[in-house]
Amino acid sequence: MKFDFDKEINRLNSSSYKWDLYGEKYIPLWVADSDFEVAPAVTERLQRLVDKKVYGYLLTGNGIYDAIRGWFTREYNATVPEKDWIKLLPGIVPALAVASNIDAEEIEPVKRDGKWLQQTESLTAIPNYSALIEAPETAGNVMLQVPLKCEMRADESGYEYEYYSLDFEALQAAVTEKTKVFYLCNPHNPVGRVYSYEELKKVSEFAKKNNLIVVSDEAHCEIVYEGKHIPFFTVDDYAREHSISLYSNGKLSNLPDLILAFAVIPNKELRAKFEKLSYAFGEEHIMNVEAGIASYAESDEWKAELVKYLKGNRDYLEAELKKRFPKDSFPEFKMTHLEGTYLLWLDFGKINSQWFMDNAGVFMSDGSFFGGDGHVRLNFATRRELLTQALDKIEAAMKSRI
Repeated sequence: MKFDFDKEINRLNSSSYKWDLYGEKYIPLWVADSDFEVAPAVTERLQRLVDKKVYGYLLTGNGIYDAIRGWFTREYNATVPEKDWIKLLPGIVPALAVASNIDAEEIEPVKRDGKWLQQTESLTAIPNYSALIEAPETAGNVMLQVPLKCEMRADESGYEYEYYSLDFEALQAAVTEKTKVFYLCNPHNPVGRVYSYEELKKVSEFAKKNNLIVVSDEAHCEIVYEGKHIPFFTVDDYAREHSISLYSNGKLSNLPDLILAFAVIPNKELRAKFEKLSYAFGEEHIMNVEAGIASYAESDEWKAELVKYLKGNRDYLEAELKKRFPKDSFPEFKMTHLEGTYLLWLDFGKINSQWFMDNAGVFMSDGSFFGGDGHVRLNFATRRELLTQALDKIEAAMKSRI
């Protein structure tokens, strides 16, 4: 391996949200950023920019648009024929919020507490990314939540994993005349599904039947171990003309605080609505743009090696969890078989994250944040040695309960 992803990097006292929120008290395997140095191309571009010592107003050239369009072609054999399809964003989360208002003018206003409100309804399946669930209500609207289907599926060895899928019957039953937007997360955070073409086609057909706009959060699209990521706007004609697909280099490229996010909106009218709603987002920053060019156009080898390392972490964790928590001793333990992302969805018998913080010294995200009570989400985008330390602590704490 050309790049050293096992290198220990001390992130304490570096203003790291992940590491410094609680200092040295816990092993932090929670918020979705990773513990790896960024791709060399990113550092090189930023260094050249720093060396200029002048940071005037940015005239965004075609470089970032060419980088993004080339990335779609290389990675997904997808064509973005016009740079106007691409809307640069300060992040995916604010875009999730404004998108809930995309067809608000079609809703009859209602008076509440002396104020006239024009609330739309959005729809999604849970568990799901917490900011996605909260986005419509943050924008003053309503989010309808329908559970994903969950069943147990056995692998070749007979080991049973939790397997999640969209419940279209339940989604259809939840739709009302005020429902205007369906929120999709693919690859799915936190359950790790990478939806197939057939599943995405059903999403498009469901949206068409109900005249819905699909807002597709594809932040983890570069982290896929099985199957192939399919950008939603490429699924069919309806998907192309009635979707807002959201991307960023915050996850695999590990640039959440120097993010280059963007939306792909092929439909001109829909794009105009989105741009009107997002007028206050402001302009992109030169460092984010330069890091974006490097991450989308100059870091393919680094990203491919990192995905291999992350897949190794996934395989290591699955094998260790099976071994350390066998069904005969821990019948309540369940996990998903992760198809994508670096976030593992675990059920230790409905034990919450606070218990693991108090008893194992390991900080994982609590399932309640995602609408999945009784689970925890483990971020394994770190060096394998640290994962082993965390597993040892979790195992000891769990065995102390027996």
